[in-house]
Amino acid sequence: MSVIYGVLRGKLDRWKREDVAPGSKKSPHLQIRLLGEQGHPWRIPVNVRSEDKTKSLVIFHRADPLLSHPIIDGLGLFPTGLTDLNNKPRTVNNSLDYFRAPLFDWVNGVALPPSGSGPDDDLQDVVSRYLQNLKTLNGELFAFGSHWHDNAPKPGIDKEFGTVNGMHDIHMNQGNAAGDHSDDNGSHNDGGLILKFPDRLVGLFFRFKTQFLPTDDKGNRTATAREIPPGSTPGSSPPSGNPTDPRPDFPPVYIERALVNPVGDDVGKEIVVLGSTIATRVVLSGWSIVDKGNRAEKLNGQLLPAGGSVSVVLSGDGAQLSNKGGTIRLVNPAGDIVHAVSYSQADAVEGSYVRFNT
Repeated sequence: MSVIYGVLRGKLDRWKREDVAPGSKKSPHLQIRLLGEQGHPWRIPVNVRSEDKTKSLVIFHRADPLLSHPIIDGLGLFPTGLTDLNNKPRTVNNSLDYFRAPLFDWVNGVALPPSGSGPDDDLQDVVSRYLQNLKTLNGELFAFGSHWHDNAPKPGIDKEFGTVNGMHDIHMNQGNAAGDHSDDNGSHNDGGLILKFPDRLVGLFFRFKTQFLPTDDKGNRTATAREIPPGSTPGSSPPSGNPTDPRPDFPPVYIERALVNPVGDDVGKEIVVLGSTIATRVVLSGWSIVDKGNRAEKLNGQLLPAGGSVSVVLSGDGAQLSNKGGTIRLVNPAGDIVHAVSYSQADAVEGSYVRFNT
């Protein structure tokens, strides 16, 4: 079943663990009860172990605090309860895409077991600790994923929670292999949890080892797609050394910084600085810089020195960098996204460059 995409906003009410014995074939979830419009209850099951044949561990990413992303400015526009985005335009301000609009540093991903014998030694412990803090401080929860409305609720947990509606697929929904949840693939289609505390936002994001990157505009694997282990950075270049090496596999060409909001009129003054991680020069013929609206700035042979950087001045006829937050994607001649970065409205300080982590 394909993802019926939406966003659920409300107050956290309670949650319940699902623990399984080692070797069990069951796929446990952390069950969350959220109160939406007029106190309407919703159930949010968060996968804590993969449903694939190998029952692999879930790869967990956290952004604490969540900064420098256009979704920050979009959260306040969601009403309490469900916002259905299934057949509506999705943007970087109302949806999640781990790859095209990065929310976290890939190198910080960890594979955690679903259950453990001690405190803070499994995925449910870690997420529950954040939930407990959110409830104590009376914060709000935003759940991105696939919503359902079921006239035949699950006998156990739905009876306990008093729920018939819910939001699942709270994880990356792209890069699945053909025939293995591939009907869930899409761009701006990923799930996740954003916790709004009084003093900060926290993002909790989840993916599976069986999901590969990079993906095309439909969320399907490209010909160069490969597994992204914990501690790695996605890119279209082949892995170097041991694929399980925890060192990040940086792309050979990356987005280093950008002048998003130049002094005065922006047209013809916006700049994207590209950097190199390799010891040979790169002629950037056929490469493109793409903005959040999918407008492309073609690069016509700019020379990127070995291990150096080059400033690309945007013409104003192609990619344009919004001062209200956005994304910048670097696309190679084969059409693969080599690197992508995000920035928020607060980052777009007039006359200052935004520096991106890589």
